[in-house]
Amino acid sequence: MDTGNGNFKLFDDENQTNLLKIFYRNLGGTFRVGEEVELKGSRFRVKKITPKELRLKLLPRRTEWPK
Repeated sequence: MDTGNGNFKLFDDENQTNLLKIFYRNLGGTFRVGEEVELKGSRFRVKKITPKELRLKLLPRRTEWPK
């Protein structure tokens, strides 16, 4: 979870989210390893989360051919 203070906070239970919102008022997004995210039209998969980094893997674009 992005704390808004320039680092990530790890938590095990989704119920902890409400408690963390009290401590981190600038709370941002919540990320999970394996989750797919899209940034500026490119797709990525979250590979690793550390207190200061969110490591992403670039995924191929989805191309749908007309029928």
